[in-house]
Amino acid sequence: MEKQQLQMKRFFNEISPENQNLLLKNGLEINAKEGTYLFYEGDFPEHVYLIRSGKVRLSKMTSEGKEFSVHLKQRDELVGEVGLFNEMSISVTAEVVDNATLIRFDRHTLEALFRQNGEIAVAFMKWFARHTQSTQAKFRDLILCGKTGALYSTLIRFSNSYGISKEEGILINVHLTNQDIANYIGTTRESVNRMLNDLKKSGILSMDHGYMTLHDIQYLKNYLHCGDCPVEICTI
Repeated sequence: MEKQQLQMKRFFNEISPENQNLLLKNGLEINAKEGTYLFYEGDFPEHVYLIRSGKVRLSKMTSEGKEFSVHLKQRDELVGEVGLFNEMSISVTAEVVDNATLIRFDRHTLEALFRQNGEIAVAFMKWFARHTQSTQAKFRDLILCGKTGALYSTLIRFSNSYGISKEEGILINVHLTNQDIANYIGTTRESVNRMLNDLKKSGILSMDHGYMTLHDIQYLKNYLHCGDCPVEICTI
């Protein structure tokens, strides 16, 4: 029997059913096809989006003009930035990578809800804090742990966000190419090929049609000297 490895704390699940309904009534439901861009890096934000189905990838452009993937958001998570409330430009680009149903909220509606409903306001505050900490932790791993550590960190993050527990290990239930992984750690596909092949030879992981199974996640954690940080911070 398959089961979700981790019950993640996601924004929408942290508020009561009554406030979930209230939030949905105050947003606009939209359908976005794969390849749709919700906003671009450098724009000034106008909306926050709640994902009801599908996936949205957040990315940045490097000074060399290369795309660097930062997060991959899924059902019941929010896509947006705190800049919505302080008139700062957006630091990432949001692209729908799996046909999505979204609830779109504008700033004025959210501010009115915050004034009226403390639970919703606190849930947004917690989400902003977790999102910021997760991003900071990801960049810390990239800077301090080198390319190998960055790969291991990214695999652990994917397992926390999309992992399904199986007898043979943890299946990362999202299709990933070596180029996709390279974009998440800011390196070349050839480097990722080499590092993944080393892990395959050692029996740490295996690949099947773009889906990865981690057979020894503790090996990755030991390399990084993983501490006891909240699992919500160690997500993709």
